[in-house]
This record gives sequence, structure tokens and C-alpha cells, in this order.
Amino acid sequence: MIELLDKYWPMLLVLAMLAAFIWLVRMYAGRGRLPYAVRERIVTKAELRFYRALQKAVAADFEIFAMVRIADVLTVPPQVSQRRKWMGKILAKHVDFVLCDPESLAPLLAIELDDSSHDRPDRKERDEFVDHAFESAGLPLLRIRNGSSYDPGALRQLIDERLGGD
Repeated sequence: MIELLDKYWPMLLVLAMLAAFIWLVRMYAGRGRLPYAVRERIVTKAELRFYRALQKAVAADFEIFAMVRIADVLTVPPQVSQRRKWMGKILAKHVDFVLCDPESLAPLLAIELDDSSHDRPDRKERDEFVDHAFESAGLPLLRIRNGSSYDPGALRQLIDERLGGD
């Protein structure tokens, strides 16, 4: 056996290196080695129904963004004590929609579409924190109860009221 290893070790080494190279190429070429898949959609069917009404309600007055991380809308200034702790509280949370200025894309209003899951105690606690965070930052947050349909005119009125207009 040792004689065979002595004779064929260079070939075995080359085969082992080739196998490792193939594994690396597949790993980095995305050949199914990473556990990701494309989502069917980024919003639920209920959120899509609301989005369509929101599009009609705001027309070209705002840009609409869906499923926005709160940390992409709010920040913690560098001088704040325990900045990482406060950022950690918003990194994994998102709001359903954000209306932005069409020219600068500055956020003007966040919108949460609340379904029955928001009645759970853990969600109520999360919602209170989110409400307080947006209030502290000075960015209005509008909560809309999930429904089977939405009136774009009534929705626009709620948006205008929350933004301090009409």
C-alpha cells in the first residue's frame, strides 16, 4: 500500500487540488451553494392592494417606496451615547411604505398598514417603540388599518392631514 502511495501521491495531490478548485468555483459562482432564493414578491397581496390605492392617492406628488428599513429612514447621530444600542433597535425593523419628495427623495411620511397581527401584545410593544422613534425624529408616521379596499381620496386626505396640510 505504501508503495502505491509513493507512486501515485503526485496524482492524488493534483486530484485533491482540482476537487478543491471546483468546489471553490461553484461556491463563488453561486451554483446553489448559498441558501438564497428570490422572493415571490416584496409586499403581501394586502399591501399590494394598498399600494395601488396609494399610487392613485398621491399621483406624482410623492415617490413611494415599499418595505423600507427604519434604519434607512432614521439614524442615530454619532455623538449620541450608546449609539450602537439605539441603531440595533431599528436595524431589523421596517415600515411598509415611505412617501418621499420626488426631487430630493427626502422622506416625508412613513406609512404602516396594520393587520390583525398588530393586536398581539408583542406587536403593540414594537408599534409603540416605532411610533416613539418616528415622533422623536420628527418624521410623521401614518397608521392605516388593513382593509379589503381603500378610497384614494380619503387616503389622500389622511396623508395631507398627517403632513400638516389641508
